[in-house]
Amino acid sequence: MSEDNKLTVNLYRDGSIESSHKVNLYSNNKQYDDYFFPRSSVKPMQVIPLLLEASNQNIEFTSEEIALFAASHSGQVEHIGLLKATAKKFQVDLDNIICGPQRPFHDGTADNLLISGKKFTRLHNNCSGKHLSMLIFSKLLSVDSSNYYELIHKTQEIIKQYFIEIFENEDIGFGIDGCGLPAINLNVTNFLNSIKFIQKSRSAESWNKVFQAYLAHPEIIGGENRTDTNIIKNSERKLLAKSGAEGVLFVTDNSESFIFKCIDGSKRGVDLAASYFLYSNGWINKKPFEYLDNIYTSNRQNTRAVEIEVV
Repeated sequence: MSEDNKLTVNLYRDGSIESSHKVNLYSNNKQYDDYFFPRSSVKPMQVIPLLLEASNQNIEFTSEEIALFAASHSGQVEHIGLLKATAKKFQVDLDNIICGPQRPFHDGTADNLLISGKKFTRLHNNCSGKHLSMLIFSKLLSVDSSNYYELIHKTQEIIKQYFIEIFENEDIGFGIDGCGLPAINLNVTNFLNSIKFIQKSRSAESWNKVFQAYLAHPEIIGGENRTDTNIIKNSERKLLAKSGAEGVLFVTDNSESFIFKCIDGSKRGVDLAASYFLYSNGWINKKPFEYLDNIYTSNRQNTRAVEIEVV
């Protein structure tokens, strides 16, 4: 990859570089040979087969439910409440989701649980909304959901075929994600070009529902002060932003699309690089970057001890 397509995040202490993150920047306006694991940044596309099947059966999901299915939520009270209400509405058992218990991304929520002597559960897992969606998908297909997470399951077979369609490539690898579901590996150009393909395909209406759900409910997509949430809330245009594990962030306005991938897998690196780049190019205001800059430069005495540079 050309150096023109790389961002570097440097952290200085006392004028000397202490840490440095290299971030690959990909745009749908160029072609790349690189492959990557989108991780959770693929969730906006991954939910569409469910929406297509629901439409075939004249079932409508609310905008909040769609956001939940495509979220990596922070395990806050509102997220857990929406999970339980949605499961009850569609009569599926949340005990059947296989994602493991996880400390909520929202520190205040996690601290309150610990103080009250309660345990972290599978519902606090950031991917629990996606797992719930696949239990619902199984129910709509009238298939056994006990192995819904395996590639041989009907839901995963349908999702795989949909990925082959929208990414226009059968060369898609599958690993195992942190939540236990399949994790795709594909060419970054195929991933980015899928947005324009989808808008001209049979899933255009479903994609619009996903896009509008992101715009309407950014706090469901991530949570309080999560970077993708903050990018959507502070955008200068209508855009979708979705983070993924190991330093991935996907952003699109349905015309131009970007993938940011921190080479060392750092969330700090990708969040700083993406928020600075998007601000510098007029996509968002400065608030998302200023929030991160304050977090990563202030010490325990709330004194600025570090300087950050994005180049």
